[in-house]
Amino acid sequence: MDAPKTESKSIYMYRPKGVYLDGKPLHKRIGTRLEQINKFIFLRLIGKLLRVHPLDRKLDLSEVSSVLFIRYDAFGDMIVTTPLWRILKKLKPSIRIGVAGSIRNLGVLGSDTDVDIIYDYSASSFKDFFRITKKTRKEKWDLVIMCKFNQKTRGGIISRLSTKDGYNVTVGTDNAIGHQALFSRLIPLPKPQHEMQMTEQLQHLLRSVIELPNGVTERPSLMINVEKEIIAKKKINTILLKDSSTEYLVINTDAPEVRKWGVDKNIALAQFIESEFPAYSIFFVSMPGNRSDIEKAVSDARLFRTHYFSTDDVQDLFSIIRYSSLVITPDTGIAHLASAESKPILGFYPEKSEWLPYRIPAYIILPKYGELISTIPVEAAKNGLRILISELQSGSLLLTRIVQWDAPSEIEYGAPHL
Repeated sequence: MDAPKTESKSIYMYRPKGVYLDGKPLHKRIGTRLEQINKFIFLRLIGKLLRVHPLDRKLDLSEVSSVLFIRYDAFGDMIVTTPLWRILKKLKPSIRIGVAGSIRNLGVLGSDTDVDIIYDYSASSFKDFFRITKKTRKEKWDLVIMCKFNQKTRGGIISRLSTKDGYNVTVGTDNAIGHQALFSRLIPLPKPQHEMQMTEQLQHLLRSVIELPNGVTERPSLMINVEKEIIAKKKINTILLKDSSTEYLVINTDAPEVRKWGVDKNIALAQFIESEFPAYSIFFVSMPGNRSDIEKAVSDARLFRTHYFSTDDVQDLFSIIRYSSLVITPDTGIAHLASAESKPILGFYPEKSEWLPYRIPAYIILPKYGELISTIPVEAAKNGLRILISELQSGSLLLTRIVQWDAPSEIEYGAPHL
């Protein structure tokens, strides 16, 4: 179904602040300053109560026997964090790695042999976190890295509660509010946040806290359950043989409601692929609850090489992406998954400041400023797909491009495909 009609101009914008022609009134400035002072004093008190251990240097890797990464936010964010424990395990296989995630992203770690301990930090209140972190502290982590960079107060308290006597760090700078009191160390970024991919920010954080060899970097990567991968591969090969196809494209239909492109548009794009690119089959994926609606839409459209591919868990999704040729998605989580598997994507993004896939060829289409993704026309997607498939077949995929569908020219953005 298409996204519901909503007031679109403010969908992706922060709540506007008051504008004062002659500057903020004196009482407003005084009020803001008093709030900052109160919070500064409060956070310093909390830091003292939590006994935060200051860290004013890089740790030698020989000093670190265990690291806990806290990443309890989105599915895609967990994927871009995987390079951190890959780096540490390669340099020091004996190091103990823990990851604290949530119900939204722990599936990413289901078969990850580089992670020794997994914690479910799904919580709705600080009371829940107090209960959860009591168990985590028993492991006596040497270092806790908070990988969620906003909500500094919450993140500082949670990361400190997660270790008995270890250090807790994250990205940030000292500020008037006083968040530095809650962390052993805040690490500033070398460039503005929007100029660095999230995985680059995370790896900068790791290198700034632990002394690592120069030039050590990693791409996001996934480990897939072998048995599930074999089952998925057999299913894929059976479908391709039946279709007389040699390759397939994945179309992800799911995203938060305001980000959906629309099943009708996805069906129209599948019809176009079946007509113009006979070598490819098409696999639709979605949340299990949407399966019947998509299967009915495929059947009603009388599509012959388009199939719904059931993904009962995240491992099934990993497998279908791994063997695909190209991924089409409005959801950044799937874009990060495609990036981890080095698959080109055709993406629908609300604005160019969204997290882009990391170092893969991509054609990103934007709606008109302030409009919903569902307003992007099918013709714009067809054009982007023609370009990507042409480049894919000629082996000339190079850059990530961001294109506003109604603009006459495209903007090149991103690094060469590595």
